[in-house]
Amino acid sequence: MRRTITLTASFLLLVLATSAGCRESMPHSATWPATGDEIKTHPKPPEGGYYTDWDPFAGSIEITPADDVNPVKTQHVLIATVRDKNGQPLPNRRVEWIISDGSVGDIVEVDESGFRASRGMKITNHFAVSHTNNYVHTITRGDDDPSNDLHLEPGQTWCVITSPIEGDTYITTYCPAIFDWSKHKVFAVKHWYDVRWEFPPPAVNPTGTPHELITRIFKRSDDTPLANWIVNYKLLDGPPGKFDNGGAETISVRTDGAGVARATLNQVDPAAGINHIQVDVVRPDNDHCCKPGGHIATGQTTKEWLAPSIGIDKVAPTTALMGESFAYTIVVTNPSPVDATQLVVTDPLPAGIELVSTNPKAESKDGVLSWTFDRLSSRRKKTIQVAVRAQKKGRYTNCAEVVAAMGLSARDCADTEVIEPHLTVELQCVGEAIVCDPLPYTLRVANCGDAPAQYVVVTADLPSGLTTEAGQTKLTFNAGTLEAGASKKAMFNVKASGSGTYTVVASAIAEGGLHAQAQCQSRVTQPMLVVSKTGPENRYLGRPANYQITVSNSGDAPARNTVLTDTIPPGMKFISASDGAAPNAGKLTWSLGTLAPQASRTVNVTLQASGIGAMHNTATASAYCSEASASSVTNVQGISAVLLEVIDTSDPIEIGQNLVYEIKVTNQGSANGTNVLLTCSLPGELQFVSADGPSRGVGAGQTITFDPVPSVSPGGVLTYRVTVKALRAGDVRFRATMKTDQTTTVVEETESTHLY
Repeated sequence: MRRTITLTASFLLLVLATSAGCRESMPHSATWPATGDEIKTHPKPPEGGYYTDWDPFAGSIEITPADDVNPVKTQHVLIATVRDKNGQPLPNRRVEWIISDGSVGDIVEVDESGFRASRGMKITNHFAVSHTNNYVHTITRGDDDPSNDLHLEPGQTWCVITSPIEGDTYITTYCPAIFDWSKHKVFAVKHWYDVRWEFPPPAVNPTGTPHELITRIFKRSDDTPLANWIVNYKLLDGPPGKFDNGGAETISVRTDGAGVARATLNQVDPAAGINHIQVDVVRPDNDHCCKPGGHIATGQTTKEWLAPSIGIDKVAPTTALMGESFAYTIVVTNPSPVDATQLVVTDPLPAGIELVSTNPKAESKDGVLSWTFDRLSSRRKKTIQVAVRAQKKGRYTNCAEVVAAMGLSARDCADTEVIEPHLTVELQCVGEAIVCDPLPYTLRVANCGDAPAQYVVVTADLPSGLTTEAGQTKLTFNAGTLEAGASKKAMFNVKASGSGTYTVVASAIAEGGLHAQAQCQSRVTQPMLVVSKTGPENRYLGRPANYQITVSNSGDAPARNTVLTDTIPPGMKFISASDGAAPNAGKLTWSLGTLAPQASRTVNVTLQASGIGAMHNTATASAYCSEASASSVTNVQGISAVLLEVIDTSDPIEIGQNLVYEIKVTNQGSANGTNVLLTCSLPGELQFVSADGPSRGVGAGQTITFDPVPSVSPGGVLTYRVTVKALRAGDVRFRATMKTDQTTTVVEETESTHLY
């Protein structure tokens, strides 16, 4: 007794703990293992709690389906739901599955979800245990058809059974947690037949046409057709209809030798809509083997009745260029799944629009285009292209219409604004310029129309004598697309090769034959300086030379900022210059200002020859855009003035003594004396002894000849010495003669000496 009291107290504590907890927790969880390998457990708590309402939340159990028919060799899923006393589903409740003895079929698998060691398991082919789920689950059949999936909610669990033979399976589903014996079990029966059926698939038909419903019935085991089975068809809703063979909304048909039961459904009046049709399969009575007939299966199919429809879309460009071809597109559509027939499409062209071509070819009469088509299949379209050309600007509305059998029609319109671009070109230039000035041009192309001008190209043609800095004679500018009212500007410079009047022509072209032209004329002038310089051709060294320089402008433009420079050559010395010019760094400079066309200025310069040679004197005049120069050459010559002197170094001289005569040749002029040839003559009283000087002297009898000296420069002195011997007494004359390239006669000098 004491032990009994202890057990009861322990059980009461367990019941209190369980009652105080969450209604979704596992009842008597303290007695059931947690995780680990699957362990077979008892359905109720141990001694004590077993005799009480140990799970007061559990109130009832349900099973679906409770009665059903399946073909043999298929699987059937049973779903059990455990609820509390308020009808809410309970998770984590144990459910036992029992197939009664004498039933056909077996348990294939059972819900084994859960993480406890006491989770579900199949004990035998006729007994299994599972627990209701905590979460939503989906059971698939392993195929790609989602329509046969089973969806489980929390508080539900499942079991799968099958049978290879005909018969009935009786299932008892038991929830041990439910204390009320009248509620803790439910029953189901599964009828297995060796039969397989195919209900009529959903179909779509045009309104007013008959539709045949076909149900096929076969043996599941070997696909043998089942004849004489009953198929009942019943029209549930939708447009009014009737079956053949009686004209009622229901019909009963038996399968033929091929296992096929046929029924034809007709509409009372053609109307669009959907009919739902119930199909029941009934097994006939079998008197030979005492099997009563019975309802096997109920299915449903749909029949959608569709009426044809027609639509038309007219598409045209919102704008088009006047004179250019553009396209209308007509699209006739049949959006319904039923063919449309006897279609006629018409398209009257507005006045001012002329036809270019059509595809497909149209019939044309009085400006109305038409096409005829026998049929337009369901959900298809027919496209018609119409190419036209506008003859004048304006807005055009074009409407196309289609009519078809069964009173179908549709109409659609499209507007097109016919516009036209208009090109203009402006060219600006300077009226007059000097040839050295760049000639600037400004070119502007504009679209004064109301349509874009496409592919605008502008060219500027330069006449002969004008080029760009790169040497081009034609310039091209790509202006691209000019929108209506838009313009683009380009600037360029050219240069002239000479004076003259030049006309530049600018042209613009664009797509569609657009053309515009402009021109601009410039007069180009040029100053042209001419310099002349005169002076003496020859001057002797040290003599003055007068020069005259004249600067003139022979061009047709003023020579602005004219400056004259005259370079004093080496060997010339400045004496004077007119107009206030003074030498600076060897140059004379005159600022002459602006020389008008055909005007001239003359200046004078006096120089003195200070060197010998050709004196090149160049004068240069420069102005804006012109320059000229002129030179003169003055040959400056020197004078070769050679002096011949002879002296005796002692006088008188005794007989037998030597005497030296000294001869000097001095160039007192301003030019070299060249080829100086000296010859001496002795009287008979004297005898030649020796000679020396700037060249070799040779005595021959009474004559001493010296080799020529090539040159003696101005101021230079040549000294010769001739030594002689006195032979007898007397007054004698020593004679020296000299000749140069510059002397026209022989120069002679004598010296008197007394011999004793």
